[in-house]
Amino acid sequence: MLRMVMAALLLAVVWAAPASALQDWNRIDDPMKSGIGLHVGKIGGTGLALKFPLKWYLQFQVAGGVWRTSSTRWSNMGFELQYILRQDPKLRLFLVTGVAFYNDQSNETTEDGTQYWLNDKEWNAGFGVGAERLIGERFALKVDIDFTYQDKDESITIWPQAGLLFYW
Repeated sequence: MLRMVMAALLLAVVWAAPASALQDWNRIDDPMKSGIGLHVGKIGGTGLALKFPLKWYLQFQVAGGVWRTSSTRWSNMGFELQYILRQDPKLRLFLVTGVAFYNDQSNETTEDGTQYWLNDKEWNAGFGVGAERLIGERFALKVDIDFTYQDKDESITIWPQAGLLFYW
C-alpha cells in the first residue's frame, strides 16, 4: 500500500512539474535558438553579445562595447562563427573561429602642453574549441579556448573566452 501511495505521489509531482523545468536545446516546441548576454574574449569581442543560428549546426555571434571617459576612448567589435559538434539537452560542444577589432585611444599631453589622442588599434583572429552549458531554464554559460593571432605583436597565443547568455 505504501508503495502505491509513493508511486501515485511521484506520478503527481512529475505530471504537475512545469514544462520549463525540462527546458533543453533539443525541444521542437521551444528550441531557444537566439541569445543575448555578455561576452569577454580576444576573438569574440568584449561587451554586449547577440547570438543567432544560421543553420541548426552553425551559429553566428557578434559582441562589442564602447567605454569613454574624459581621457580614454575604448571600443571593440568581434564576430564569431560556431560549428556545433554535439548538442545534448543541456550541453553543446563546438568549434569556433572569430575576428575582433579593438581601438584604444588615450588623451596625451606633450611637453609644451599640447593635447592629442594616441590611437592604439589591434586586430585579433583565431580558432578553438568550446562548450556551452544550459543553466536553469534559459541561461547558458559559454567557455572556449582559442589559438589567437594578435597583429599588435604578431604573436599566436592561447586565450580563453567566456560568455553568459539568455536564450529565447
